[in-house]
Amino acid sequence: MNSCIWRIPLIKLKDLLFEKVAHTEKSMFWVYRDYIPMIPKTMKQIMGDTPITVFHNLDPDSIKNKLSKVIGKKKSISSYTTDTEGHLITGGGIQTSGGVVLEVEGKVLVAGTEDLASVPDESGRRWIAPSILLGKLLGMKQFDGGGSGIYYRKSLYKYDKKLEDILWRYKTSLLKSPTDSAEDNARFPDYTGKQKADLIKRYIKASNKFLLKMKKKIKKSFEDNINNPKITKFMSSYGYNELLVYDVKVKDAYIVLDIVGDPNDFNATEKTLKQIQKDLKPFVKGKIYQGFASGVKKFIKQRGGKV
Repeated sequence: MNSCIWRIPLIKLKDLLFEKVAHTEKSMFWVYRDYIPMIPKTMKQIMGDTPITVFHNLDPDSIKNKLSKVIGKKKSISSYTTDTEGHLITGGGIQTSGGVVLEVEGKVLVAGTEDLASVPDESGRRWIAPSILLGKLLGMKQFDGGGSGIYYRKSLYKYDKKLEDILWRYKTSLLKSPTDSAEDNARFPDYTGKQKADLIKRYIKASNKFLLKMKKKIKKSFEDNINNPKITKFMSSYGYNELLVYDVKVKDAYIVLDIVGDPNDFNATEKTLKQIQKDLKPFVKGKIYQGFASGVKKFIKQRGGKV
């Protein structure tokens, strides 16, 4: 073949950390990058069915636009239980301005000591890099480095003997150039939708088997991170841990006046507060509080947050 033309767009680390572009990527993108799919059904077998209490910050617009899509469903949301730098425990957001802090009950998908850089696909399924899940969280040195994806991919071949050839042919088909010969194009044709679906199914099935093989190690690591959250040096500048939870229920909510209100317009602030309360009401099982940013820390601490 002639010089390669990659069809997979590059993603900057900062974009992955804050999911700025991840929402547009499909499952095949993450299969290509050797990421690990985190499936609620599989994690239920590993972690059990016991919900935990965590916290999630969002802006007023996200209440109607996003919250309804995850409440009581298998789609997961990012959450935290500790914040040493003070951004989240004063009501701030990660991708948004924040302004609303939710006490959430959910089941554990992943529990980390830092921002997990997890990414969703088109169905809401979460994917995570092997270097983070297996290297950083589980302490498996063979996965802690630049070649972690390759090592993980090769680990899957023992669970599906055909996966190596199918995946190799798919990745090779992406390297074709318009100037390649007809013979090369014929040897590595573009994958059809059916072929891609089969590859994704095989990849996820093999990944699930791999994770179940690591059941004891994963459970111990996640339980340690839940019960004794620590912030690693890598994320010390951000100061929060991250837990992905699914089957979410909102217990209480705290509206942060400093963020959502206008100090120069009382009437506008009142109108905004009433709208936020109205939007929250269908989702919140407990109480809706409002106060200043200085009160968020107490709200979180009273509900078990490590702040």
